[in-house]
Amino acid sequence: MNHAVIYARFSSDKQTEASIEAQVRACREYAATHDLHVLDVYADEAISGAGAKTASRKAYQKMLRDAGKGQFDTILIHKYDRIARNLGEHVNLEQRLNKLGVTLIATAQDFGSAKEAKIMRAITWSLSEYYLDNLSEETKKGHRETALKGLHNGGYPPFGYDVVNQQYIINELEAAFVRKIFDAAQNRWGFTEVIKEMDERGRPIKYPQIYEILRNEKYTGVYLYSAEEEKDREKRREKPHAIRIENALPVLIDRAQFLEVQKIMDGRKQTGKKANYLCSGLVYCECGAKMHAMKSERKGHTYYYFVCSKKCGAPVVKMEEVDKAALQYLHDLLSEEKQQRITRAIQKYQTGEGSRMEEFKAVLQMRIQEKRRQYDALLSNLSTGKLPAEVVADIGEEMAAIKNQIVALENTEPPKDFTVEHIRAWLKSIKAAPDEKAVHLLIERIDIKNKTETNIRSTLETVLGESGCGG
Repeated sequence: MNHAVIYARFSSDKQTEASIEAQVRACREYAATHDLHVLDVYADEAISGAGAKTASRKAYQKMLRDAGKGQFDTILIHKYDRIARNLGEHVNLEQRLNKLGVTLIATAQDFGSAKEAKIMRAITWSLSEYYLDNLSEETKKGHRETALKGLHNGGYPPFGYDVVNQQYIINELEAAFVRKIFDAAQNRWGFTEVIKEMDERGRPIKYPQIYEILRNEKYTGVYLYSAEEEKDREKRREKPHAIRIENALPVLIDRAQFLEVQKIMDGRKQTGKKANYLCSGLVYCECGAKMHAMKSERKGHTYYYFVCSKKCGAPVVKMEEVDKAALQYLHDLLSEEKQQRITRAIQKYQTGEGSRMEEFKAVLQMRIQEKRRQYDALLSNLSTGKLPAEVVADIGEEMAAIKNQIVALENTEPPKDFTVEHIRAWLKSIKAAPDEKAVHLLIERIDIKNKTETNIRSTLETVLGESGCGG
């Protein structure tokens, strides 16, 4: 008989101690029917499942220390979100427990094996994220109707305005500072004095907020609305807004002054774009070590490679060849017949899992928290006060985009459920345009041999009942 422990947790989102009792009862029932002897129960109360809170869970941390002492070989939980609400955390936890010889079982999500449950959970979470990335037509329709009336569409109004009954009105104190900020930019005075004055008047402001103000065309009276935000900053500027209404807001800044300020700001130095490696972290050398992405410059050309992290002497591998093999692998993996098998597996998993509502809300909150952490991290970078002006401007624009994304997420309505059509649409979208996220979801490992031979292992092997293939 194996020795097991139970871990239970309730967060602060309207759950109570009764929730822990129900979790423990379900785990004990599972143990009784699977020849497991329960040694102890670890329980944390009123603590979120978000990654930042994991270290605060005293019972959770004690359980991990006891696992390291070899006191038990199985951990029972009710559902995976009792441990964490972040797939990366689950992967790291599983690797840690595997080294200790400890198995983690979610009794309400036991899909046949711990590995298979993890894979199915990864897929269903990704499906939820796919829904979030493609807001429902009804939600878009409601926002569009509000926008067509020139009404406030959620989130915080721009500095300088208040909102009353969804109508924009001028906040005279803030509006005066908006005008001073534009005057300072137009005359290239710098913003030290206005920042000092605003701080003294109880309106502290930082450079990213100033940048956001200077780029906001609403101050000229124009109402702007876009259902979807471009990720690339330059494309965002070029792409016209879905709805644009002149003279819909009270005017704070003359259009001529606004346009002159835009020319001044457009003259600033642009920073380079960070390289985006499709298969980074998945590629392994024939010696077993991971291969790292690298680039080299020769005669005006840039070349991208994967090189062995342990420098075993194996030749470098062209990144484009690895990417090509990975994309072809995904294309073959998501054939029509295999899409049907994946769809059936997801449906079966969902049936055993119960309601999708909690799962969707968990993913939604995870996305919002992730965006807020990104925003806070950028704000922290600015607190040093030692960054060049062009970097400050870039950070400010990125922060403004993140704020818009948070508002969109907060206004997202959950789906009734994921139908076969939803699942198939998601799979087809991945097959049509696989990106880095899809590659890391569906590919577990890429082994390179003799520089050109690739063996790719999918995370869906246990679902599809097949092994990796060569390239």
